[in-house]
Amino acid sequence: MKRFFIPFLTLIFALACTPDNGGDNNGNQTSNEGYKPSGKITVKGMVYGGGNDVLEGVVISDGLLCVKTDKNGYYELDSDLSRTKFIMASIPSGYSAPSDSNSLPVFFHRVTDEEREKNMCIHTFDFYPITNNPDRFTLFVGADPQPRASTAGYDNIAYHSLDICEDFYRDMRETAATITDRNIYGLMLGDIVHENMSLFDNYIAGLKSLGNVQMFNILGNHDNDPKSKTDVEGRHSFEEKLGPTYYSFNIGKIHFVVLDNLIMKLRSDGTLRDFDQGLTDEIWQWLQNDLSYVDRSTTIMVAAHSPMFMQTTMNDRSQGASGHRYDYANLFSKYAKVHAWAGHSHTTFNYNYPETSNLKSIEVHTVARSTGELWTNEYISNGTPRGYTIVEVDGEDVKWYFKPTKYQTAKYTGKTSPQPDYKYRDWSYDESGVAKLKSGKVLDESYQMKVYKPGEYHKTYKDMINGKAADSKYVYVDVFLWDDKWEAPKYNGATMTKVGYKDAYCLWNYDIKNHYSTYGYKLKDSSDYGPSDEDYHTLFRAFESKSSGTGTVTVKDRFGNEYASTITW
Repeated sequence: MKRFFIPFLTLIFALACTPDNGGDNNGNQTSNEGYKPSGKITVKGMVYGGGNDVLEGVVISDGLLCVKTDKNGYYELDSDLSRTKFIMASIPSGYSAPSDSNSLPVFFHRVTDEEREKNMCIHTFDFYPITNNPDRFTLFVGADPQPRASTAGYDNIAYHSLDICEDFYRDMRETAATITDRNIYGLMLGDIVHENMSLFDNYIAGLKSLGNVQMFNILGNHDNDPKSKTDVEGRHSFEEKLGPTYYSFNIGKIHFVVLDNLIMKLRSDGTLRDFDQGLTDEIWQWLQNDLSYVDRSTTIMVAAHSPMFMQTTMNDRSQGASGHRYDYANLFSKYAKVHAWAGHSHTTFNYNYPETSNLKSIEVHTVARSTGELWTNEYISNGTPRGYTIVEVDGEDVKWYFKPTKYQTAKYTGKTSPQPDYKYRDWSYDESGVAKLKSGKVLDESYQMKVYKPGEYHKTYKDMINGKAADSKYVYVDVFLWDDKWEAPKYNGATMTKVGYKDAYCLWNYDIKNHYSTYGYKLKDSSDYGPSDEDYHTLFRAFESKSSGTGTVTVKDRFGNEYASTITW
C-alpha cells in the first residue's frame, strides 16, 4: 500500500494496540498491569519502508505501551503525553533507520510542548530497505570511554582521556573502512562521559567521524547529571543529545533490547551519584510489552550499562528481588538464546550458565573499559588492552573476538616521573603512535592473550605483596575473552591449568597501579590509589622445568579460531 494522509483515518484496533493479560500466540507474557487506558487516542501515525511502501507489524512505543502497525502501516496509542518523552519505533528487520547529521540513528520522535498542549502527536516514521544481506552484519561493542575535561585534577596523571578517546574512535573508523560487504552497527555500553554533560558533544563528534557505523547508546551512571535530584531528571542531557535511555530494534534475525538498569539516587552530599541496580516499574512494564511481540525462538541481545546477570565475583545479580531483577531474568530465560552485554566493571568477563540452570540460554558478556585503566587511561583495563569487541553475525550464527586499539597518539602528561617502564607490555609505539609488537607486526586482532615468562607471576596476589619469590617453574597466560566454551590453552601442546578466580590476579594491572601509587599519585576524591586483589577468570598456567628456553602457548576459541604466542626466557 502506498503513502497516504492519515489524520481522518478511523482504524481503531485497540486489541492490537494493547495486548491482553492472557498472552499472545507465542505464549509470551503481555501484561499491562498498572495501565488504565482512557480510551482517547493521543498518538497516531504511519510507518513507511522506502518511498511510499507502508510497513505492517512494526512495534511502536511511548516508553510504556507497545503497539504494532496494521496492514496499512498505521498505529495509534492511548498515551499520557504529559509524561511521554519519546515515541519510538523498533526498527524492523530488513530495514535501517535514517541517520541524523551526527550519524545517530533516527528511530524516535521527541514529543513537543505543543503536542502536549494539544494532547495529540502525529508522527510518520521512515525506514529504508537494506540492499545487501540484512542478516549478515558486524557489531562494534565498546564500553566506558568516560572522558573527563583535560583540566580535571584526575585526568592529567598519565594520558588525557579525551585524547585516548580520539585514538579509540580512529581505530574503529579505520576498522570499519575495511568492512565493505555488510552493514556495521555499534553498542556503546554507557559511561559515555564522566559527569561532565558538556562532553556529550565531544562524543557525538567522535561518532560522526566513524562514517558508516551506526551507534546505539546506553546510559551509564556517570552519564546522569550529578546536579539533578531524581533518576528521571538525571537523564536529561543524555536524552537531549542521544535520545531514549531504553528502547529496542531489530537487525537481521536478532532482536536488540537496550535498558537503563541503574536507578539513580542522591548521596548524602546532595549529588545524584548513588544508585540501585535493576529496572524501574515503568521500564519493567515496557520490557514485558516489547518482548510480547518477539517470538520465543528469537535470539535476543540485551545491552545495559551494569551487568544484569552473573558478575566476576560469581554473585548472580539476577537473583535479587529488588528492581525486578528476578522478573527480568525469568522473562529472558524463556528465549532460545540471549546475549547479555554490559560494561561498568572495567573488566572482561564472559560466562555461560550451566545446562542445569534455568538461565541456561543466557550468555554474559562484560566488556572492559575501551580507553584503558580508569584514572590514568593507561594501556590496559584490568588486564584487557584498550580496545573493543567485534561481533560478526550471520543469521543466528553469532561470533566475536577482541580488537585491541593500535593507536596511542595521546602524549604522556609527565605529571608522574618517571614514566612506567611497561616491562610487561608486548608492544611499543612508533613515532606515529602505532603499536608495534616485538616482531615488528602491528598490534591487531591476532593478539588475544598475554603470556608471562617463568619467574614473572606469583602463585597468589598475597605471595607477591608479601615479597615471596615468583613462580620460576610456571608459564602463565591471560586469555582476554576466554569462557568455558573455548578450549583450555596449551603450552607446547600440553593443556594448561586454570587458576582459580580467587587466587588469580592481574599482573599488568598491578604493575601500572603500583607504579602510580609508589610515585605519590592520589585520587582527587579518594585517600589512596593503588593495586588490589581482584576476582580474575582468564588466567592459566603450565609447568616449565627449564631455567631458559622457548615455548609456545596456543588457544582455540569456541569458533575454531586458533591463536598462538611464543616466549623466550
